[in-house]
Amino acid sequence: MMKQRSFTIEDIAKELGVSKTTISRAISGKGRISKQTRERVQQYITEHNYRPNIMAKGLAQNKTFNIGLAMPEEFGVGDLPFFQKCINGICQTAAHNDYDIILFRVNGTDLSQLKRIINNHKADGVILTRTVVDDHAVELLKHNEIPFVVIGSSQDSDVTHADNDHISACNTLTKLLLSKGLRRFALIGGSMDYYVNQSRFEGYQLAFDNIKDAISKTYLDVTKELQIVNAVDNALSDGVDCIVCMDDYICSRVIARLAERSIRVPDDVSVATFYSSMLLENNNPLITGLEFDAVKLGGIACQMLIDKLAGEQVEDYLSADYRLLMGNSTK
Repeated sequence: MMKQRSFTIEDIAKELGVSKTTISRAISGKGRISKQTRERVQQYITEHNYRPNIMAKGLAQNKTFNIGLAMPEEFGVGDLPFFQKCINGICQTAAHNDYDIILFRVNGTDLSQLKRIINNHKADGVILTRTVVDDHAVELLKHNEIPFVVIGSSQDSDVTHADNDHISACNTLTKLLLSKGLRRFALIGGSMDYYVNQSRFEGYQLAFDNIKDAISKTYLDVTKELQIVNAVDNALSDGVDCIVCMDDYICSRVIARLAERSIRVPDDVSVATFYSSMLLENNNPLITGLEFDAVKLGGIACQMLIDKLAGEQVEDYLSADYRLLMGNSTK
């Protein structure tokens, strides 16, 4: 088979008898050239399967064709399943649109890596994968007028975000547990500095409206192993019949503590989680919980940013696309 010839803008310009500037304008869609010339160039490109060099294209459009992807430095093993799937969706969408991903970390007020991305013009826009109250990364991006999208919720109307409807999902799961006759609850949750935990807590609380005979003990801002152990022990001392976990990691540690104390699930106490992942998929009994499509969410967030970079008007995205997994961890 004959090797396909590699064309440059200069080759096309010579072949069609026009300037390189004319070819660049026809490709980018910017600048004044006649409709006839633009169509002639586009026809030649289609016939010869020409793809512009991404670096040259970037220089012509003042773009890097890179997207910065910010990961929270404090994320641990429990966060990996979500972030792995989310990154997968982001990378697929970025590649489809001829963008590459630059991965970096942010940690509270330490934004040194993000500042290098901005100061060295390494990315056209940024995706933040977790939102917190008083987010310094958000403020820095806004100050420098860098296009960005966050994965998660935000109370800032100027922040474009893509998120799952955690309020509705957690409300649905909690109501289901109440419908089973469970009445003495303990909620064990992570840091309330994160908007996702605030949303899950709100959905949980709403389920108890008009339920007169139910009580709930809450153990929030529980982030360390010993704190989780103490929360489980305190919940058992209070005689709860159901422990609800804010996420998959907390749930895995709750299950481990119950096993250490020879507490049977669900015979002695029921267990459910507001986020289920591969961390729990092999557990016996199977944990009742919520499953979200992190790959889809990552892809949508990435496309939202790319549309923003193209100058399009982008609306916030809230997905009600979740699955309720009915395991035998609840009576």
